[in-house]
Amino acid sequence: MNGLRLSDYTIPVELESNEGKFMLIHGYTGALDVIGRDVLEQIRKNPLEGSLSSNAIDRLLKRGYLTTKDKEEEQMYVERFCKILSKRNKLLLKKNFTLVVTYNCNFNCPYCFEKELMGGKYKNVGKTISKKLVDNFFDTIPIIEPNKYLRNNVISLFGGEPLLEENIDLVKYIVDQGKERGYVFTATTNGYDLPVYENLLGNKLIQGVQITIDGCQSVHDSRRMHSIYGETFNKIIRNIKYFLSKGMFVRVRINIDEDNIDELDKLDSYFKENKLYDFERFSVYAAYISGDLNFNPRSYQVTKRKCITQRYFLEKLKKYSTGITFEQQLYSNFYNAIKNSKVLNLSPSHCNARFGSYIFDPFGNIYSCLEAIGTTDDVIGTYYNELRWNKENKDKWFNQEIGLDEECKKCKYILLCGRGCYAKNRMADKKGEKCDDFPIRLRSVARKVYSDLKGF
Repeated sequence: MNGLRLSDYTIPVELESNEGKFMLIHGYTGALDVIGRDVLEQIRKNPLEGSLSSNAIDRLLKRGYLTTKDKEEEQMYVERFCKILSKRNKLLLKKNFTLVVTYNCNFNCPYCFEKELMGGKYKNVGKTISKKLVDNFFDTIPIIEPNKYLRNNVISLFGGEPLLEENIDLVKYIVDQGKERGYVFTATTNGYDLPVYENLLGNKLIQGVQITIDGCQSVHDSRRMHSIYGETFNKIIRNIKYFLSKGMFVRVRINIDEDNIDELDKLDSYFKENKLYDFERFSVYAAYISGDLNFNPRSYQVTKRKCITQRYFLEKLKKYSTGITFEQQLYSNFYNAIKNSKVLNLSPSHCNARFGSYIFDPFGNIYSCLEAIGTTDDVIGTYYNELRWNKENKDKWFNQEIGLDEECKKCKYILLCGRGCYAKNRMADKKGEKCDDFPIRLRSVARKVYSDLKGF
């Protein structure tokens, strides 16, 4: 095998829980394997010299870690593969639909990015969806995707706060209309008014909720306060316990910055002591929101010291063998691949906002990304009378071939990071930056999943 060499898209990750072992990850085959340090050193130098058997070399070649392609041939292959996967995403992957029930909210969280947007152009406009627009929403879905098998039958409810007590009749109307058409729902909610919605939660209606808890009581109540009643922690925890006991899926998100980074271990202990981890349908993940590139209003950013880094955040999470996860999408990708002995899911797009996400808001606008809602320049279409596309904006989100990017096609991470979050990258470009710290995050996730599953 003349010209056999280590692929430029091979990613070795040292496994801290298994001394002397490395997880090999391949950037365009999606392969995952564990090898010893001696094998890694040999394939880095010359795979044909040393103690590797012909069977071992054949397996490493088949999995992609070794290749007979030169650098240019590998890059050309990755570029072609990106184009194929882009077409697959657009044609064969299911479209996702989200309904922003209202931009109103009963909380006054300091880092809410929507609050600043709604204080401008839409300050004096009704911020809750009408039943007419609800009807238009359901009528528009089959126009966007006529093939029902390519439509996700789970619709996400978002806000603002979608499950406000005052909107119970409206949400019931939405759920009833969806049920008639074969849809079920999830909701991203602050969890405060959940008891009002008891008859709609579960029962093949609103099957699961995501609720944010930012620390134990004192810290959470200083960050996620009710606009009238103040403290919210105890009521939210009671609601979570109650609906878990009824068989609901409850996922908790923790927004982390420098002010509450030390709450991670306290919350982990709290969830253990209160036996929340005992519920099969309970899960927790942390999201790092500190730093210049996150979607916080300017009024919040200027108060931040920005004294923690992504690396520091990940170091804090290292010690958790169970409980709190992070990088939810990446974690699930590794977890499913390892647990089911499959390859990683590869995509040239960071998320479906680049090819098949449709978010309908109360003003009749359609967006592709939750981080873009409320921004005029990111409206990809409207649906207040009939479906009309803004071709320029839609192409900006859906029709960019990542594989053609000269920098990205040389990067071993391209099909794992999908070039990262498009919304965040636009902010980075303005600062003269290009890539984020994805390699650090990938290694941390790979190690944690391997540790959580206790190996392959």
